[in-house]
Amino acid sequence: MRIELNQNGLCLERNKVVKLHGAVGHTLVCHSGSVWVTQDRDRRDVVLLAGETFTFDRNGPALLQAFEPGAVSILQAEGLTRRTRLSGLLNPPHLGAGLARGAIGA
Repeated sequence: MRIELNQNGLCLERNKVVKLHGAVGHTLVCHSGSVWVTQDRDRRDVVLLAGETFTFDRNGPALLQAFEPGAVSILQAEGLTRRTRLSGLLNPPHLGAGLARGAIGA
């Protein structure tokens, strides 16, 4: 599994899954590829293509899965003008607490 982090986005390989916590109000932006999004207790399945966005509207965990290699970023809940640093959102052991509790392979 390869997941690349930088302050502007997250690059995902095909079929890789990322679990997010506390994402309600944040907006996911798909820059390339296609990404499936589902939230806890939500019957909707959302698929984002390049240029599309989705705002998380449920408490509880959410999952992202790349249907094809792609890049996404997460914007802070305050609006689309400020980007949230992904290194503060993802939580591998060497990064601080945040939205994601890590990534798991599908």
